[in-house]
Parts: sequence; C-alpha cells; structure tokens
Amino acid sequence: MLNILSLILGVCAWVFAGFAITTPKAFAAHKNTMMSFCMGAISLLVQLFEINRRVLCGDFAAIEDTIRAILIASVVLVSVTIILNLVALVKAKNK
Repeated sequence: MLNILSLILGVCAWVFAGFAITTPKAFAAHKNTMMSFCMGAISLLVQLFEINRRVLCGDFAAIEDTIRAILIASVVLVSVTIILNLVALVKAKNK
C-alpha cells in the first residue's frame, strides 16, 4: 500500500514540475516547484517507512529482493524531479 502511495506522490511531483514549466507567472512557477520538491521528498519518506515496516515484520527476504528496484526508482525520481524543476526555475527567471 505504501509503495502505491509513493508512486502516486512521485508522479504528482513530476506533474507539479510540469505545471511549473508551463505556468506563465513566475510566482506560480515557484509555488509549483516547491510543491514538486515536497511531493518528491514525501514519496521518498514513504519508501523509508515501507522498508521500516518490513524490518519490523522481519521480512528481510522481501527487502533483499526489492531494495535494488527501490534504489533505482528513487534515483530516477530525484533526478527527473531536479531536472524538471531546474528547467522551470530557469524559465521563471527569464519571465
């Protein structure tokens, strides 16, 4: 359940970054950029809570099986979010 929530929040982070790129006003772009970073951070926190839940349950096999995919997904989430938000901030600066 927490993995689905993390996925939804990650997609929302990219959507807010997209809104920031397409927003004509600089203030709204900055607000959307901030929301995007917050959604990405919350998405990563949800993943940490999911790993913690598995540790408390003693399900170390599940952690070993999924940790590489979680790591790759986290790196992609952070990288794409940062790139999109940097594009949005550069566009907002030029407005």
